[in-house]
Amino acid sequence: MTLPNILFETERLICRPFEETDFEDLLALQSDKRVYQYVGNGQPLSSDQVRLWIDRSRKNIEINGFGTGAIVYKGQNDLIGWAGYVQPPEQETEIIYGLSEAEWGKGLGTEIVQGLVNAARGRYQIWPLHASVDPENSRSISLLKKLGFELFAKTKDEDGLDTDIYQLNA
Repeated sequence: MTLPNILFETERLICRPFEETDFEDLLALQSDKRVYQYVGNGQPLSSDQVRLWIDRSRKNIEINGFGTGAIVYKGQNDLIGWAGYVQPPEQETEIIYGLSEAEWGKGLGTEIVQGLVNAARGRYQIWPLHASVDPENSRSISLLKKLGFELFAKTKDEDGLDTDIYQLNA
């Protein structure tokens, strides 16, 4: 199966499948402690883990038609973040996203999450839609609430860390 060129797009951004040429940029982004502070266990990914992520993301898109991809500005190809959908075992589909610190404060996070919501409702027919958030990540919590997500559950993640699950009901 040929992967789609675009997973979703917004006014300024495109989410496309990861390419091998994204490796260095994704590794740098995943190594940034501020960007990765609230992702997983907060530990940056190794180069092997980043390669595996790219491979798995492409396979998920091939198998499911959706997954996680690279965020780039329209008309450019430099990775500035990642976004997409993941399916944790025995859980509902979740959105994930991350953005280079240089891009913070420009409204891109809101734009990305709105793009994920729009694509989930339309193109991918994913519902309900969840987001797992570290309870200390006030920026992501505010962003999700602004777009209509509500606290659904408090739990522990696969690393035993506190996590809040937000759900979009409408």
